[in-house]
Amino acid sequence: MSVARILVGRKTIVAEVPVKGFYVLDGGLLIRNKFTRNMGYIIDGLLRLVNVNVFDENGASNTIITGDGGLIRSVSNATEQGPTVFVQFGTGTAPPTVNDNNLASPSATLPTSYIDVVEGINNTSILIASRYSLSSHVNVTEIGLKLINNVLFNYITLLSRAVLSSAVSRSPYTIYFDGYQITFPAEFTRWFVRALYCAMIGHRKRPTICLPAKAFDGSDYSIQSGAPFAGSPDVVIGSDNTPTLPTSVNLRSPIASLSSQSQMVEVDTSLNEVRVVRIGTYTPTRTVTLGEIGLFANINGFVGATVVGRRTLLVRVALPTPVTLNAGTVYTLGIVLRLS
Repeated sequence: MSVARILVGRKTIVAEVPVKGFYVLDGGLLIRNKFTRNMGYIIDGLLRLVNVNVFDENGASNTIITGDGGLIRSVSNATEQGPTVFVQFGTGTAPPTVNDNNLASPSATLPTSYIDVVEGINNTSILIASRYSLSSHVNVTEIGLKLINNVLFNYITLLSRAVLSSAVSRSPYTIYFDGYQITFPAEFTRWFVRALYCAMIGHRKRPTICLPAKAFDGSDYSIQSGAPFAGSPDVVIGSDNTPTLPTSVNLRSPIASLSSQSQMVEVDTSLNEVRVVRIGTYTPTRTVTLGEIGLFANINGFVGATVVGRRTLLVRVALPTPVTLNAGTVYTLGIVLRLS
């Protein structure tokens, strides 16, 4: 069943798709997170293939090199980075907000020892986990997911934060396996989630082959690690509202790309969420039925030993009820990635 929310106005139709994140603690405890505005800025930068500004732990605005297509590039080629995402514990209790820059009271930083993609029938997840042992006792009351933005200047960016309803004890010299899971519903394709995973791993000095994907024409390729995103985001509409699957490669019945497309990040402090919005306009020359909306972008990869760029479906939303678009009417249409 689709989890997308369709916001329909008189001449505006926007498909909103949620993304959820959880901290997964040893023993199976799941704790919902609150994404920060930084996560929205980073997704926006990767999709548009531009550098964007994020906030570090001290609240200062710094540039992150998302315009390189990945999440492991630092300020210069002289300071290349490896995997940069990690989990940190804290002992604060202040409620999480979309504008948080750091944990309320940071304590133990966990090593990232495991990053993987977990693929279910109706969703796809990225798991970032740590097998570790602390050297002193900690009562954990908050957890954060962070990204090393710049290893040279030690800029660290908070991506999400959660506060526990009750403290979780972590004893010294005991092995634990704690982590973080971000889950994408069926509207997000396997290829998009795999590309995000591939953006977190690898080496910029030696681009490597990551996971397989399918282009919009059904052809196979292997995603490049380190810098998979290649820009050219494009919202396309279609007429078939058959329920979507994570393995979709194209719209079922494409009509056209939208005109005058734009993309923005909305930081909503009232709902405490961040949204990446891409919209455009469409004026049908005849009456058409709108049943699906898709977001495409180029992904870098390999076919054989050759580096290629492949247009790939990232998101497809099937409208629960098709909408009639009248000839000669200008419609605003689009997709919203809601990080809550």
